[in-house]
Amino acid sequence: MNEEKLFHIGLTREQGAKYAILPGDPGRVPLIAAYLDDAQPLAANREFTSWCGTLYGERVIVMSTGIGGPSAAIALEELCQAGLQTAIRSGTCGGIQEEVVPGDIIVPTAAVRMEGTSKEYAPLEFPAAADFRVVKALVGAAEQNGFRVHTGIVQSKDSFYGQHDPEQMPVSYKLKHKWEAWKRLGVLASEMESAALFTVAAARHVRVGCVLHALWNQERKRKGYEDRDDFDVSAAIKTAVDAMKRLILEDHPERAGSAPVHVSDSTAVMETQENTPAVPAVPKKKKLVAIVGPTASGKTALAIELAKKYNGEVVSADSMQIYKGMEIASAKPTEEEMQGIPHHLMGFLDPSETFSVSDFVRLATEVIEDILDRGKLPIVCGGAGLYIRSLLDNVTFTAEEPDEALRKELRARYEAEGGEALLTELASFDPETAAKLSPKDGKRIVRAIEIYRTTGITMSEQISLSKLTPSPYDVTVIGLTFADRQNLYDRINRRVDEMLVRGLLPEADKFYSTEKSVTSSAAIGYKELKPYLDGKITLEAATEKLKMESRRYAKRQITWFKRDTYIHWIEVDRCEDVAAQAEAILDGNVAAAADE
Repeated sequence: MNEEKLFHIGLTREQGAKYAILPGDPGRVPLIAAYLDDAQPLAANREFTSWCGTLYGERVIVMSTGIGGPSAAIALEELCQAGLQTAIRSGTCGGIQEEVVPGDIIVPTAAVRMEGTSKEYAPLEFPAAADFRVVKALVGAAEQNGFRVHTGIVQSKDSFYGQHDPEQMPVSYKLKHKWEAWKRLGVLASEMESAALFTVAAARHVRVGCVLHALWNQERKRKGYEDRDDFDVSAAIKTAVDAMKRLILEDHPERAGSAPVHVSDSTAVMETQENTPAVPAVPKKKKLVAIVGPTASGKTALAIELAKKYNGEVVSADSMQIYKGMEIASAKPTEEEMQGIPHHLMGFLDPSETFSVSDFVRLATEVIEDILDRGKLPIVCGGAGLYIRSLLDNVTFTAEEPDEALRKELRARYEAEGGEALLTELASFDPETAAKLSPKDGKRIVRAIEIYRTTGITMSEQISLSKLTPSPYDVTVIGLTFADRQNLYDRINRRVDEMLVRGLLPEADKFYSTEKSVTSSAAIGYKELKPYLDGKITLEAATEKLKMESRRYAKRQITWFKRDTYIHWIEVDRCEDVAAQAEAILDGNVAAAADE
């Protein structure tokens, strides 16, 4: 009998385990299994894809449950038949309360039973509640990793579109009234599985908890918040895995000192007193400051002032200041402007060479470690949003060699067939990445297909895997902005005029006298002047074009950085002393508003 496979999940009872992590999406199973020791696939049947491995010597199953309570209940029921005792769901949700920002972590203590599955197990008077020990482990794991976490009640429902498009439903009045009730009762978020899992767990006498990643918040959108939907579920995955480790060590404290730590872990095991469960120790994070904002906002001047006060050194995060000979176009500070403060990652690369985000993260990490080793404060300063986010989020990059032949083939296909055709092809194996791109994003579409063809891993999976290890830095990010956008634009226009006085034209002419890389040739400040250098337009027209492109670039930078809710913003045109305000933030006298 033990060799017979359980009907839905495709496992035998002998393949079961006491512990399980349950995502909904089969694509997340290998991402979670990457955290286990000796991970290997088990089975794939319908929506139920499973892997197994070990944590602290204990067998753990990772299994997808599909969408909704019915399939989640089936998975839990059959896992219980195979010996399950503890399960953690790693899922997603949509925020209801205003304080739930996309990207936040929610650990439900209970769920509103607005679904049908749990009614087959218990009358509606019975609460769908999470196990307290699992909740405690999840909250501790989230806080350990520095994730923003909420605890409370969530709403579980059966119909996704009943929530997102209630006006089109025949019972819209009922749906809207209940939604308003959940809001007034403080329900944190809406999802589709917790109530069923908690109720089945009570009926089968097993421990179950959930950690949910907030994808969006329609209530915040209604109120005009400029939130970006967040589909990066790596924080929820890391929280689920670390919580499971805590629970295993609580159940088996004797394993704390002898069990191996998986290579993905950035933590060590604490020594504990007798009979005290051991949990992974929290590594001390390294202090780091970042100054971000649009071009011409005063980032460099502020970074220098802060470096003087806090014994710091500046690490440039500018995609053009890295090149030699591009001093004026990249607004590289002069020796006099640096005031004796060391500046790193400036003017070290020939313009003929290419430079990637991964190159920046690698070099910046080395520089930051050196600054810290010398007892100084690293101050990252720049407007290259992707550089800064990749560094601060501890994104790791795969080391695969580019397939130039494949890339050339895909580029030719893009030109011949158009973006729609290649985007459709990408969507067939990586719908998450395809949904973020438009047919005009030729370079990104080609890159996403190339990654999958050469590695067998989709770009979305690669991005999720790259963020699983939390950042080693305790970062304070200060952003410079303007209450009146025109004030910034006036500064940009003046800077362009000053660049021309300082010799931007001869610098651009010299630049184009030799062959340069695609990256450096894209620098704002040169390409706008080339038509004038070629005798095609007037200097006045070229100057206006340069000012316009610089303003557009600033607008894109503002849009990028406004996505990040952890930035402490200073409105330069409303602040009498920007440096003093920044010092107050660093000294802990000003708190960042989570929804700014």
